[in-house]
Amino acid sequence: GCRQSRHLRYVDPRRFRQLLTNLLSNAFSALAASPGAESGICIEAREQEGKQILLFCNQGSPIPEVIRERIFMPFVSRFEGGTGLGLAIVARIMEAHGGCVNLIEREGWNTCFKLSFPKRGQDGGSRAYSVGG
Repeated sequence: GCRQSRHLRYVDPRRFRQLLTNLLSNAFSALAASPGAESGICIEAREQEGKQILLFCNQGSPIPEVIRERIFMPFVSRFEGGTGLGLAIVARIMEAHGGCVNLIEREGWNTCFKLSFPKRGQDGGSRAYSVGG
C-alpha cells in the first residue's frame, strides 16, 4: 500500500484534491490531443533539498513554447476551448501552502510539472497550510 508522508499531511485535503484533479485533467487533455502517440502519466514523490517534491509528468502534446512562460497565468490555455484556469489554480494552491510549481524538462516526458512543498515549519510560520473558500 501507499505510505503516508510525514509532511504532506499538512496540506488542505480539499485543495490538494483539486490540485491533483486539475493536473490530471490537463494531462488527459494533452494525451487526447496526441492520438497514436505513446501515452503515459507519471506521478513521482521524493524528498529533495529539504522539500517534499511531486513530479507530475505526461507524454501528451507538449506545451507550446509561446505560452510556456505564461502557463500558470489565468486564461492561458494550450487547448481549444480550455478555460486557462486549471494551472493558474494549481499555482495559487501551491503558493497558499508555501510551495511552488514549475514547468520543467524531464527526459522521456513531453510535459513535467515539479511541485515543491516546504516541510512543516520551513515557511517561517508565516503561511497557513490551507486555502480559504
